Parts: sequence; C-alpha cells; structure tokens
Amino acid sequence: MLFNSIHFFVFAPVVILIFFNIPKQYQNYWLFLVSLYFYAVFKFLYIFLLLYSILISYFSILLIFRFSNQQKLKKFFMIFGVIGNLALLLIFKYLVQLYDILNFFLGFSPCDTNYIEPPQILLPMGISFFSLQAISAIVDSYYGTIHKPKHILHFALYLSFFPQLVAGPILRTKDLLKQFYSEKKFDLSNFRYGFFYIISGFYKKTLIADQISSSVDQVFNAPWEYHSISLWMSVFLFSIQIYCDFSGYSDIAIGIARILGYSLPENFRRPFFSVTMGEFWRRWHISLSSWFRDYVYVPLGGSKVSNLRTYLNLFITMFISGIWHGAGWNYVLWGSIHGLFLLIERFLLSFEKIKKIQFPKFLGIAYTFWIFSFTFFFFRAKPLQFPETDFVASSIEVAKYMVARAFVISSGKIISLDFSYLFFVLVLFVFESYIEKDEKIIERISKNPLFFIFGFIVLFLCLILYSITVNQPFVYFQF
Repeated sequence: MLFNSIHFFVFAPVVILIFFNIPKQYQNYWLFLVSLYFYAVFKFLYIFLLLYSILISYFSILLIFRFSNQQKLKKFFMIFGVIGNLALLLIFKYLVQLYDILNFFLGFSPCDTNYIEPPQILLPMGISFFSLQAISAIVDSYYGTIHKPKHILHFALYLSFFPQLVAGPILRTKDLLKQFYSEKKFDLSNFRYGFFYIISGFYKKTLIADQISSSVDQVFNAPWEYHSISLWMSVFLFSIQIYCDFSGYSDIAIGIARILGYSLPENFRRPFFSVTMGEFWRRWHISLSSWFRDYVYVPLGGSKVSNLRTYLNLFITMFISGIWHGAGWNYVLWGSIHGLFLLIERFLLSFEKIKKIQFPKFLGIAYTFWIFSFTFFFFRAKPLQFPETDFVASSIEVAKYMVARAFVISSGKIISLDFSYLFFVLVLFVFESYIEKDEKIIERISKNPLFFIFGFIVLFLCLILYSITVNQPFVYFQF
C-alpha cells in the first residue's frame, strides 16, 4: 500500500481508531493483521516471504539462546539464520544480474540461441529492509547484546510493523521490540508530534519530490537532447527529489508510529547542511549507515587496525552499500565514488594543519552537495536506446555519456523548471535551517493550533492530487 494514496487515507485512521478501542491483549494481534494486509496490497503471495523471514529468524534466535553455552551450535544457528535471509535477497534481488554475469563469462549475447534467459521476478517491496532488520536481530542475539523475544508475535511485529515495513527506517530490536510489551493509550502529545511528522512527510513527497520528478525524468530519458547545464541541473534536482521522497516516507512512518504510541529513530538529520561527506553519511539514511557501520565496517576491523586497513574497510563498506542498492555496475560505481571521497577526506583530515583550517561553512555545504549530486549521474541512469541507432546502452554507458557531456559545453534544450516546487523547496530549506539551530522548534510548532490548520490544508491538497493523478511510488521501493 502506498502512503500517498486514497487507500492509505482510509486505512490509517481506521487502524488507529480501532487500535485505541480494543483491549491491550488484542492490540498486537490487530497491528500484525493490518501490517500483513498493508504488505499484501502490493502482492498477496509475497506476504509468505515476509512470514518466511519472521519464522526462520525467530527460530534461529530461539536456538541461539537455547545453545548459548555451546559455541559451535550457537554459531551454526546464527549462520543459518543469516544465510536464510540473504537467500531472499539473492533470489529476488540479484538472480537476474547473476544470469547476466553468467552469460557474459560464457560469451552469450541476447541475440544468441544459447543465451540463458533470466527469470522474470518482481522485486518484493521492502525485502532489502526487513532482511537487514532480521539479520541484525540474529547477529545481536549471537553476541548477546539483546534479550530473547518474549513471544513470536512481538518479533513478528518487529519485522512487519507497517509504518516502516517497506522503506525503513531499518530498526534494531533495541529500538522497537520492547515497545510491543506494553499497552498503548492515546496521548495528545504523541498525536501532535506524529501529526507534525506526517505533514512534513506529505509536504516533501507530494509538493516537492513528485513535482520535481517530471523535470528530472525528461533529461534522463533523453540526455542527448539537453544542454550540459541541464544535465547538472537534473542531478541537483534529483538530489533534492530523492531526499524529499525518502525522508518524506521516513517522516510519515515516524509520525504514524508515534500516534500509535511507538517511537522510531530519526532517519534523516538535515543532510544538506553537512560540510563533509563523512558528516553527510552520519545524517543521511541514518539507520542504513549505522547498520553498515555495525555489521560490515566494525566486523572488518573498523578503525582499530592500521591506517591502510581502515581505509580499505571504509571503501569495502561503501562498495557493499552500492551493491545493496542494486547489482548493476552503476550502483557499484556510485558506492565506490562515495567510498573514494570518504577515504580522501579521512586522509586529509588526519593532518592537524589541514584539520585546523576554518573554511567558510557554505563552501563545505556546496562541496558536499556537489559530490552527492555528481554520483547520481551513475545512480539514476537507466538503459536507453540512442536515436537513429539500434544500440541500447547499459546504465553505466548512459552514465558515462552524461558525465562526458556534462563536463563540456554542449548545446541542447534547457530543463524546464516549475516555480511552484522551487518555492516549496525554498520554504523547506529555510525551515530546516531554523531546526538546525534549534530542534525544539518542532515541539513548539506541533502545539500551535495554526499548524493544524496548515496541516489539514496540506492533507486536503494531497487528497485531491491522489484522486485525480497517478500516484508516484516512493523511489526507494525499487531497492
């Protein structure tokens, strides 16, 4: 189910109303049932993949605790649970790419009779998110950093909780599991706080991200037609689009959960105010960044090894982050570029003289935004057929073409911009600049009656748009 749909506008109030009017012992059952329904709307059969992840993870955890004093068995069940979840990703997310690699090494092209056709598999929504969440619970159980779940229902809700099920935040058991142990009662302060985040999310998604997408799509669908300035504008706009789209989803998820009485961790902390790429990744998709830090970077040795090994660990982590987004070479290159800049920054800032230099903050912000945007030439590129040829370029070939064209003065059309979304973007970043200075402003605004009027106006506008247009899926649904 899409947050930005009429369906959800009916679903959410009904879920909340019933949740607070049933006995405590039924609240978790109700949440689990509606979470399964929420996921089944995408494709009914895929709820069995979610149930598979719940069962294999839960029983792996039980067996880890059962054999906590037998290291070999304990480790076996940890590996079993992790591989069981990784198998979902391998089959449903990377199998097609593995067929492509096999054909490449065998020398078969799509025109050959011997070409091995990959299976047509629809990527299940949220599989990359709930799989990582399950793996973290299994690994944490192995290392004894969490307690055994009290009941399978609590663990099932931890993996299936509908607000964050399909696009995060990626939760840890310490973030959510214990919250299902107690009864939830309606709380006005939770409602105010949650409503603020819901409005923030719909504002970003509907009034900014969805409006920008048409401008970005026109350039990436035919880059040869556009001026080099337009190519740069397209990646700058896409940076804002994906931020508003993804953080918008996280905000709505945090808001719905908070109204129900559950606290989800912040997933974005105004990343475009970062002055280095290192700081950026501590502010952007925080739940994923911290997951890779704790379950990839640290196990590799983190920074507690030699400098050379630390640099390698950092690069490997970002390389894997690229693969997590997709098996295409464009995603691999996207992650590698980020890894390279993190290495360069870490090396330069290891010198005290450089570390003490006080650059104007706006230069750091501009540098970070430019690097982040530049990498989207690779991340956003899709296979295209060039005009007057039969040649279909791969994602990486399209990205290389766009980069080459962007760095020379090339003639072509100018990207079309809409004043309305530029205005909404300006309002957003002015507001975020105030939050950057004083985060308590959120609490003050959420208590202001005028904000509720503004909020209902935003929801009404969204409702009208959803009823007369085709809803734009959230960008990260494809990952």
